[in-house]
This record gives sequence, C-alpha cells and structure tokens, in this order.
Amino acid sequence: MNQPGYYDTVRYIYRHIEFHISEDEAYEVLDAFIAFWNSKNGQLVYEDEFKSRVLETLKWSLCGKLGNQKILRIVELIIAYLRENGFYQAAA
Repeated sequence: MNQPGYYDTVRYIYRHIEFHISEDEAYEVLDAFIAFWNSKNGQLVYEDEFKSRVLETLKWSLCGKLGNQKILRIVELIIAYLRENGFYQAAA
C-alpha cells in the first residue's frame, strides 16, 4: 500500500469511534482532511493544523450538526489510522 486507503480510513473510524455518525458525515470530514493534506504537497503539517483547517472547512456545514468536539475526534482517528499505517509522523 503506497497511499492511505479511503474506505479503509472510514472503516477505521467506525471501529474506534465512541458515538454515532452517518457515513455521509464520516466522508465529509475525511474529504475536508484530504483536501488540506493534498494542498500541503508533502510539507510538514502539525496535528493541530489538520484540526483547525478541517473545522474551518466544515464550519458552515457539518459543525452545526455534529459539533466541534466530534469533528475533532474524527480527525484524531484519521491521524491515528495514518500513523498506524506509516503515512504520518507527528511533527515535533
């Protein structure tokens, strides 16, 4: 595997999440994460940058339905998936 698996990431989220989200919500958060990831073109990105950018991206759509804390938890799970599979190392 040379890049993160889109559907594998969503499965990981569902295996580890502590609350209910719809598939559409999971994909919307993941898509916002991926858009920011791709915009950085391999540059070093801190975990907090991912969180703030995803929240900013979703503030007019998903934040009202899910709330910031749930979105942040989903971002944490995406990062955990990436770490476990060797795609992301935390910036020091």
